[in-house]
Amino acid sequence: MGSSHSFFIPHFYVNIRTSDGKTFKLSYHHFVDHILLLRRVIKHPEMTQQGETLNYFIEDYCRRMAHQAIRTRYKQWRLPWQIDWIWHVHRLHPIAYNNDCIYQLTNDKLIDKRYRRLTIKQHRKHRSVALSESINKPSTFVPSIDLTNAVLCQRDFLEKFKEHYLFSINLRHINQNSFEQMVRNYVSFLKLAKKDEIIVPTFDIDLIWHTHMRFPSSYQNTSIALCAFLLDHDDSIENDTLLDAYQKTAQQWKITYKVDYGKNIDKHQLHTSQYLTSSAMIAAPVVIYSSGGNAGGSGGGGGGGGGGGGGGGCGGSGGGGDGGCGDGSGCGGGGGGGGGGCGGY
Repeated sequence: MGSSHSFFIPHFYVNIRTSDGKTFKLSYHHFVDHILLLRRVIKHPEMTQQGETLNYFIEDYCRRMAHQAIRTRYKQWRLPWQIDWIWHVHRLHPIAYNNDCIYQLTNDKLIDKRYRRLTIKQHRKHRSVALSESINKPSTFVPSIDLTNAVLCQRDFLEKFKEHYLFSINLRHINQNSFEQMVRNYVSFLKLAKKDEIIVPTFDIDLIWHTHMRFPSSYQNTSIALCAFLLDHDDSIENDTLLDAYQKTAQQWKITYKVDYGKNIDKHQLHTSQYLTSSAMIAAPVVIYSSGGNAGGSGGGGGGGGGGGGGGGCGGSGGGGDGGCGDGSGCGGGGGGGGGGCGGY
């Protein structure tokens, strides 16, 4: 189903350049790394169900964080995929993850992702993941979110992913233009964000968004450059609120970009459109272009803006509190808010 398409994955970047000269990059290899992890999790439902297995890996993740056993590239290379999954879910709450790293770890720095997997090796079952490989000491790292609930809130997103073409396509066949278009739509989505308001992504946008949040420092810098604040993400929102926010996002998208939500943004439109952040109206040309190795295959799905009722919602926060953006679930946003349970529609 794709775990074996590990060799000759095309290597290219999409560059996001803002009017003040800042450039941010999203790598197709990073996207592949994310997709392969999702495929693996779907094949192991015990990693999205309450029970001994999930509890074991959440506790193991917290031990590793407490003892700095995830920080280096080598240590990330050695991580069981199950720990990578728990870490992934934690990073889907960027403000909480930032605060947990800053206030609970000894050097007061974010733990960034430094290693990507273009294959998913057959790891041993959790019973044989020896504690000697982990850190057999009590954990002093206590995430500010409920990681069990956060994992459970990913189930709706994974169900939607199973119906998406990227669940089964050979990832060597996604071409450079398709990936660039997905990033263009994602950047267009970020430009709509306003502090303390909920915006809701389409599913394609949400896939890129999740990929970006796997790299916390890059995500923070890009979010602040495009939104003027750190856009938070969470999966807790009531269904009615989620649907209403999705409709408002679709309306704002139509007004701003002159196309229906879920349709691709024209490159020229993104370059010339003005948008309102929480701090100022910015006549903000954002230039997106590709660079890097070969352009890859010629097939691939459309890489479009969305496929209709995609993700959850999202709100921004200036630096504290749980806001929210969802990904197939729901979310509330804003400076100290959030709440509700896992939604979905």
